Amino acid sequence: MPADDMKNSIRKGDILIYRKFLLSPNHNDITVYRADYDENDDTTTTRAYYFIQRVIGLPGDSILIDSNKVYINHISEKTLHSFQKNYIIQLTDSIEKFKHIDSLISERAMISKKYEYAGSLAENAYYKLKRDTNVTGISYELDNPFIYEDIIYPYNESIKWNKHFFGYLYLPKKNDKMILTKNNLNIYSPVIQKEEKSSDIENDTLIINQKKITEYPFKDDYYFVMGDNRDNAIDSRYLGPIAKKHLIGIVFYHFHSK
Repeated sequence: MPADDMKNSIRKGDILIYRKFLLSPNHNDITVYRADYDENDDTTTTRAYYFIQRVIGLPGDSILIDSNKVYINHISEKTLHSFQKNYIIQLTDSIEKFKHIDSLISERAMISKKYEYAGSLAENAYYKLKRDTNVTGISYELDNPFIYEDIIYPYNESIKWNKHFFGYLYLPKKNDKMILTKNNLNIYSPVIQKEEKSSDIENDTLIINQKKITEYPFKDDYYFVMGDNRDNAIDSRYLGPIAKKHLIGIVFYHFHSK
């Protein structure tokens, strides 16, 4: 796993027990899956990694992320205690003098000499800091909704999605037939081209085995996964929908080794 995507839920060194057979994960299940990832922004180094993340969307679901709020089939997801986001925290003094504050912040880093820190907070930690008299300010910054990020699925400049503003994305079910338009082809071409090795996109048209395709039947079920450490996770916002064939197992128990 390239990042601490589930840091508030699963720690390094934890022992995981997961089921490998009859994979049919449900919403909020933690799953182990395999995906190609370009860790250094260099396509020559792309290789397969194993990820451990939470299932957010099932085949047939629609996903929308608006201002970092996740909607599944138009319904806001339930916020879990393990979810974290990145904040800027301003203190009255050095954080080393406030052990109770330091213990609430993950992956913290000092970003100015005015006792200003960047760090990840769960929701309960955020509210504790809001009430703490040693905290003079706490803020959260969203990405610009119109900024295109080329590392965000579907890696297409005409689809201006980023990690805080993503979708609307329908997750195909196996044998779903989709009538292809310019817009949905831009969204689903990375998935289709993984299913169809002999495919290409020419003049906004899908070509498979040198034939123009106007309707495409998907060959697998697709899932949307996210890390609980939302602003620091490499998940389906970056990797795209995850095919069922790439699921390795569903975690049903884990415990700390120390």
